Amino acid sequence: MTPEELVDILKKHHHFMAGRFNLGQRATLKNARLRGLKLPKIVLQGAILAGADLSHCILTEADLSFADLFCADLSFADLRGANLTRADLRGAVLHGVKLQGANLSEADLRAGTMIDANETRGDVVDLTGANLDDAILKDAKLKKARMAGTSIKNANLTRVGMDEVDLTGADLTGANLSSAQLKNANMTGADLTNANLDQARVQGANLRGALLAGVDLTLANLTDTKVSIGTARLAVDVQRALREHALWIDSNGGEGARADLSGHNLSREDLRNVYLSGANMKDCDLSGSDLSDSMLELVDFANANLEGVNFRRSVMRGASLKGAKMKACILTYADLSPIELTGPSGEKSGQIRKTDLSGADLERADLFRALLQDANLEGANLVGTILEPKKKDQITEYDKAFGTEEDAKPADTEE
Repeated sequence: MTPEELVDILKKHHHFMAGRFNLGQRATLKNARLRGLKLPKIVLQGAILAGADLSHCILTEADLSFADLFCADLSFADLRGANLTRADLRGAVLHGVKLQGANLSEADLRAGTMIDANETRGDVVDLTGANLDDAILKDAKLKKARMAGTSIKNANLTRVGMDEVDLTGADLTGANLSSAQLKNANMTGADLTNANLDQARVQGANLRGALLAGVDLTLANLTDTKVSIGTARLAVDVQRALREHALWIDSNGGEGARADLSGHNLSREDLRNVYLSGANMKDCDLSGSDLSDSMLELVDFANANLEGVNFRRSVMRGASLKGAKMKACILTYADLSPIELTGPSGEKSGQIRKTDLSGADLERADLFRALLQDANLEGANLVGTILEPKKKDQITEYDKAFGTEEDAKPADTEE
């Protein structure tokens, strides 16, 4: 397409949008090659741009509302301040796009595929590394979109459809996610500081390592969500260490960094559902803390103070608890069985790591129904260790507050 032809199409589109139908017609630029053009403030409202190559274009403050951008390539385009209201962006390529302050209200960014004689294009929308700060995405459809590492600070995501979206490591600081649909979304390591999640549906989502400072989740639907709410009260440096660690685990070491919290004082903290597999917790003080239902595989707890810690139902396979102080520790239903080590790509190595409790002080620890297969207990203090259900006169203050195994059993029903 020559520049003259493009200018003629744009002129006719201008007449068409002004209602002068005898002088114009809707712009049809399907599969057009427009890469790198500078088109700031251009009006392409309702234009047909399906499959068009708009990569690296300057489209600041452009009007692309109601436009057909199905499977269009907008990678690295500058769309700051653009109007994309109700645009069809299904299957569009949006990698590295700049969308600060853009309006994407009711835009459709679901998966889409374009098949023509020569190639197949599209799939899920890829916004990896894009900038959507201050953007308006109210009621937008983003199901299964790739948004890892995307910056979405202070964006309006009210009622957005983001089921199964990948928001790994995304920055959602101050974002409005009220009534958003985030079912089964991956938000590992996402920064949600001061975000609004009122009435958000987050069922089954993964929020391991997410920064939750200033976030109120009381009105969100968290059914089956992987989240450690109590981490929001930890020191900022500890929260960031947990975030980097979650990214490190999920990427098999490709991103983030292993958490090194050795020597830290984390006593009497609510760390339920925390994700610390492989972390260095040597000499850490976790006394009186709640780490129930947590992933703690291969954690190094050597010489740590774990007195009175609640590890109920936690997975601790292959952990090192050598010399740890574990008096009155609760390990009911915890898994301390061996684990097979994996390589950098997740492949099995054939190497087995057993849980090491050698020299640990387990006096009065509750090991009822704990899995201790092949665990190393050499030199451990097992005086008063509980290996069977507690009698009523043995119920502790902790049990009164959080319940016992008996409380967890379903009540008998009358026939």
